[in-house]
Amino acid sequence: MKDVVYGMIHQDWRAITEEGRRRAIRLGKDVLVSMVFEVPRADLPSLFSYSDARSAGYRFFWSEPSRRLSFAGYGCALLIESDDPAERFRQVETRWREAAADCVVADRLPAHTGPHLFGGFSFDPAQTRSEQWRHFGAASFFVPRVMWTECEGRTWVTINRRVGAEGEYDGHEAPLDEADDVLGARASCDGEVAERDHSAGYIYKEEIAPSDWLEAVAQAAAAIRAGHMRKIVLARHIRLKAERPFSIECAIRNLLRDQHNTYVFAMERGADVFVGATPERLVRSEGNVLRTLSLAGSIARGRTDEEDRRLGEKLYRDEKNLHEHALAVEMIKDVMAELCVSVQAPDHPQLYKLKDIQHLLTPISGQARTGVTLLRAAEKLHPTPALGGMPQQAALEAIRRLENMDRGWYAAPIGWLNRTMDGEFAAAIRSALVQGQEASLYAGCGIVGDSDPRSEYEETALKFRPMLSALGADRV
Repeated sequence: MKDVVYGMIHQDWRAITEEGRRRAIRLGKDVLVSMVFEVPRADLPSLFSYSDARSAGYRFFWSEPSRRLSFAGYGCALLIESDDPAERFRQVETRWREAAADCVVADRLPAHTGPHLFGGFSFDPAQTRSEQWRHFGAASFFVPRVMWTECEGRTWVTINRRVGAEGEYDGHEAPLDEADDVLGARASCDGEVAERDHSAGYIYKEEIAPSDWLEAVAQAAAAIRAGHMRKIVLARHIRLKAERPFSIECAIRNLLRDQHNTYVFAMERGADVFVGATPERLVRSEGNVLRTLSLAGSIARGRTDEEDRRLGEKLYRDEKNLHEHALAVEMIKDVMAELCVSVQAPDHPQLYKLKDIQHLLTPISGQARTGVTLLRAAEKLHPTPALGGMPQQAALEAIRRLENMDRGWYAAPIGWLNRTMDGEFAAAIRSALVQGQEASLYAGCGIVGDSDPRSEYEETALKFRPMLSALGADRV
């Protein structure tokens, strides 16, 4: 196989990079070149452990809830960032649209291959960035040097580079270096996954200022009863400290195994990794159709089928949770009406069951108005009432005052775009920022006028479970 792949890469890469060089000369700037080839199925979580000097600091993993589509990759061929609070969505879109328009790719690429942009935004760019989140800015996206696409049982590799008038700007000789990269990564994935010691050893869990958070909930509920807001989402975090570094590969595997019906993601910046399994789509764009959802209101899963059914029925009748959900649906439908010529949503929510928790969910979709893009929709929808509150600006101001922490990318848009500007963003909840032997886990809940602080605290404890289990700390 190796000789065949080498020959194919060499021939195709020479033609594509030469065309890229000609286009770079004509345009007077570097352009992206991209080559795609199919390979036997790979073990994508293993790729997250593969690194060399060119891939370190830029690795990612993404799998949608159906597991029909997954991505993994490493290295950075193009970096797009913005720290402008007001213009970050527009700046990312403008720069990516320009790069995508000029890129050189083969004709008739398979779906979900070729140049893709991966990354995310911070929850609140007006919040002062903490040292903890120093590698994750207000907006940070990259095109990977090597991207793996697994779609409906088939696997493709995309190799991306920027080429200037003199050839590749990064000085690496393709195609053989690229073949070594790809085949070297595949060598670690062929056959059975090797058993490795992923244990982080002894893990200590620290609750961060619980009494302060309980008081914040009480203040928020009082402000809502006084009419200052209709709803606010307050988050808190806990800190894990381990004997040895946490394994991101192992965390991804655990999330894929246990957290069905979720987006499983991992995004590396420097030596830090933001990882999680979120059930909440922010927005997906397919042609001129936008799809989003309201996910608000929650209760635990039962230990038996009968208990699970009773808990689900209790959630479906609970006035506090129904009110919270209705507020989220109302706001999202209003925003979608601005973005779309028509909006569709069922009259009643459905139950959405995950391993440890079940939610009320209402799917919402619409036909986008002319000129409405995925990133514009993401900007308008974020933060939804399930992530921030209502009214949006009043809730954000209260979050800054009451939470006493930097959310970073927690509860913020994270996802991908292709070169036609379609793609998908999820809200990055049920997540953790992993920094070697330490990890910060985040969880929040919606506060309304009759919220009880102790009950809300217990709800956040429930929402910590997915990441505690993924990191091997569920019994801590």
